Amino acid sequence: MTYEEIGQRIKKRRLEMDITARELARRTDLSASFISQLERGKTKVSLESLRTIAEQLDVSFLTFLSEEPCGPVPETLSAANSGRRPEGYDPVVRADARPKLTFPDSGVSYELLTRDLSRSMEAMYGRLSPGTGNIARRLRMPTEEFIYVISGSLLVGLKLGDHTLHAGDTIYFEGEELVQLVCASEDEDAVWLSVITPPAF
Repeated sequence: MTYEEIGQRIKKRRLEMDITARELARRTDLSASFISQLERGKTKVSLESLRTIAEQLDVSFLTFLSEEPCGPVPETLSAANSGRRPEGYDPVVRADARPKLTFPDSGVSYELLTRDLSRSMEAMYGRLSPGTGNIARRLRMPTEEFIYVISGSLLVGLKLGDHTLHAGDTIYFEGEELVQLVCASEDEDAVWLSVITPPAF
């Protein structure tokens, strides 16, 4: 996923919501010129800014990675709807074709492991470089999250305390409890699998 494609998706969603670039800038505390440059693919966006924009556009942060961007994720999905598949739907996501989003400045990257965000959970592959981390933002709705550490060490900061996980360790928590994720390895990336329900990241 390129910054130009991200900008195009932001603009498309903004127009769907019938708000101006200036209004989006006001809601996100970003400048109107930055929003304009971002939508035209003329500038990069930080992880924090992208999360803020996604929140104001009422979409999951991972919307910017999925192959088919989708609108707001409903808070509940009926069993009938969740079982439907479009004609020709392929449930497989190949390892070399996963949508990716990388933020070199913050040392974090995400890969979407599910085909789209219209189901009752989302799965992603995360990677943090040594010495980097990110502060968790309050999500749009109550969620539950499961993390499995694949390699390296990952510090999962919750409101009630920090937990350092190593390869093979897992943790399950309410989304609102998450405070931060930090690479706790000195010389290797922290790599993990995360599953969130409902999709709200």
